Amino acid sequence: MKKEENNPAKCSICGRSTHKKSEYCIFHASAEEKTEEEFKNALKQFIEEIELKNIVYDFMGFVFIGNNDFRKDYNVKQFNNLVRFDSAIFHGKTSFSGITFNDYAIFMRTTFHEDAEFIGVNFQHDAIFNYANFNKVHFNATNFKWNAIFNESSFKWAFFLLVNFYGNAQFWDLKKLERIHFTEAKFSSGISALFGFKEGKATFNGTLLENISLSLKLGKDAKIDFKNTRLRNTNIKRKDLEGHIIQENEGDFIQTKEIYLLIKNNFHSIGRYDDESWAYKKEKDMDRLSHSFPYYKKVLKEESKIEKFPILRWIQKGNFKKWITSAFSNMIYGYGEKPWNVVKTALVIIFIFALLFNLIGIGNPEIIEIKGTAIHQNSGDIVDLASKGLLKNNVIRNFPDSLYFSLITFTTLGYGDFRPLEGWGRILAGSEAFLGAIMMALFVYTFARRTGGR
Repeated sequence: MKKEENNPAKCSICGRSTHKKSEYCIFHASAEEKTEEEFKNALKQFIEEIELKNIVYDFMGFVFIGNNDFRKDYNVKQFNNLVRFDSAIFHGKTSFSGITFNDYAIFMRTTFHEDAEFIGVNFQHDAIFNYANFNKVHFNATNFKWNAIFNESSFKWAFFLLVNFYGNAQFWDLKKLERIHFTEAKFSSGISALFGFKEGKATFNGTLLENISLSLKLGKDAKIDFKNTRLRNTNIKRKDLEGHIIQENEGDFIQTKEIYLLIKNNFHSIGRYDDESWAYKKEKDMDRLSHSFPYYKKVLKEESKIEKFPILRWIQKGNFKKWITSAFSNMIYGYGEKPWNVVKTALVIIFIFALLFNLIGIGNPEIIEIKGTAIHQNSGDIVDLASKGLLKNNVIRNFPDSLYFSLITFTTLGYGDFRPLEGWGRILAGSEAFLGAIMMALFVYTFARRTGGR
């Protein structure tokens, strides 16, 4: 062993004969130290020897030059044994399309400087791409029969269109991501799928994510697209989604509304009712924003339409009515999801009416005036008008009594110890009683909805 290590004619990595003036063999020599033709000839012979001996496909640390299509250039239709491309470097375009990996496929720390294609590949066992570096890669129509592991890999653009994931899928802590597509991909029932990246966009347009455990760990600048995604019984957390929906950040409120509807129905299917409530409110928020005037102007601009008085057209089309109704519903009772909003609104109403009653005064039927003297009607005692805040004709103007009168009017209790004055007093009292009846009904509705109406 020591003799081989000291022999300058042996590759220091694998022990093969060195290539020309290089200190490494033809497979491990740098791209500048070999030609594409001699490398491909040597690689073809190497693959034939492996298949003849039926041993492990060991491409660890190989430096590939030129464009390499393993099916066309090397007549590889399937890898029958373990395949190792650990730390290999591909300088040209690379294709494994149409090939079947019958054993483990290991591409850990592999670097693809140009486009890589794994189109129509069948991975019959685990496919491990941890720490791999991709520029642009296609896994379209690929089948991952076991686990697909891409933890801490680096992607610029990645396409997993129409891919079938039969085992767990791990895309944790991806690096340098710009865009990754899982359009129309299928994740088999019962598996877990992990996605984590700090920036970039992930598209799940039309993806089947039913009956799986879905975990997302997204950075501030990471966005996801759930347009037409099939979610049902999908175990996912609300905190994983908040602030990361692409359409919401781009101001496409109509599409965002549909996405939150999908999310809401999914939370309902797994019994996460607090999260369902959050998604429902987000759905209604998007509906409100889709009827707002700024959004109406944005749509006109995108469609290159010019209107002389857009605000009048906005009102005429009924958008203003829908927007103001939705805004009012949100403020008063949170679209039926926030019962304590009703309580807060009720307290504000009671306080405002108390101020108004204090301004115009309220009457006290228990006190009457006889020849300028105030007498308590029940006890017959003489009452000090100044100490009771009474003015002429038994009109009371002090805030504590006005607040008390506002409260019993709002709740329609009406003890009879105070009364509204004629004119504006009666109008205010009737209005507050009417509002009180509505607010109490709203509270019962929202409370019942939040605690047991699902």
